[in-house]
Amino acid sequence: MRVVLADPLAYSEAFDTALRSACPGVEFRRWTECAPDTDYDLLVTWAFPPDMVTLPPSTRAVLCLGAGTDQLTSDPRLPGDMPVLRLRDPAQARQMLDYAMHAAFARQQDDFSVRRNQSARRWQQAVSETRDRGALSIAVLGLGMIGGHVASGLAAAGFRVSGWSRTPRVCVGVAAFHGEGGLVPTVTGADLLVNLLPSNEHTRGILDRRVFDLLAPGAYVVNLGRGDHLDETALRKALDSNHIAGAWLDVFHQEPLPADHWLWEHGKVRVTPHCSGVPTPEGTAAAVAEAIEALRDPRKPLISDKQLLDSKIT
Repeated sequence: MRVVLADPLAYSEAFDTALRSACPGVEFRRWTECAPDTDYDLLVTWAFPPDMVTLPPSTRAVLCLGAGTDQLTSDPRLPGDMPVLRLRDPAQARQMLDYAMHAAFARQQDDFSVRRNQSARRWQQAVSETRDRGALSIAVLGLGMIGGHVASGLAAAGFRVSGWSRTPRVCVGVAAFHGEGGLVPTVTGADLLVNLLPSNEHTRGILDRRVFDLLAPGAYVVNLGRGDHLDETALRKALDSNHIAGAWLDVFHQEPLPADHWLWEHGKVRVTPHCSGVPTPEGTAAAVAEAIEALRDPRKPLISDKQLLDSKIT
């Protein structure tokens, strides 16, 4: 079995050790070491390399080194019948819960007001009164593997959590809504909005004025999904009008975020460089081992993310 790693994240000794330990006898090569005519069975990558013209006929599947696969499934270089497998890394899900939890506590303490007071050397309490966790309403958009983990984790911490997905989901401790009619009751009155949706025709631009207007005054917005979910103009207006008190943004329309972008300097925005959930060596190795086992055993069908576009992280 031959596996090519085409993502710099996996070009480390830690990944190499974990992969070889979990997949004995498998031939691993890095894309940078491969000739254009190299044959392989499995390609592991976040996105297709810019210099890749086409997948070799030997390729049997592509494993996405990340939580979402839209950047692969929308690439014209992907053959229509090629299975695309999504990474399932519990440690990555825990990282994203930690990020969302950090933002939730920041909202509870009205962190942006605290920082402004400190910058101005003002001995003054935050604008928003600190409330008990159970009095804070959190809306999570996307209740798939990661979104469900985040929503249930926030609920377990004592926050009041509602969640929305395009298809029905069940999450422990979460008031779950779904479908077109479920979005409004999910976000109405929420003090914190956490987005973990995939990018597709149904979700692009979903973080817009309509949604922002439904949030509670002083709400925080957290985008961990995709940059194209966010209407940046609508966000700026909501921030400047003080309806939204802060935004934590980890994904952007253009990455890296241009140095002259207004988001860098806005006093109510926290910018992080797409790092809320990074695949781990152990999680990646387990996913690759599972994919290889399925490729070796024809009785085990490959579950392609292209077949689950309406249910993955939704």
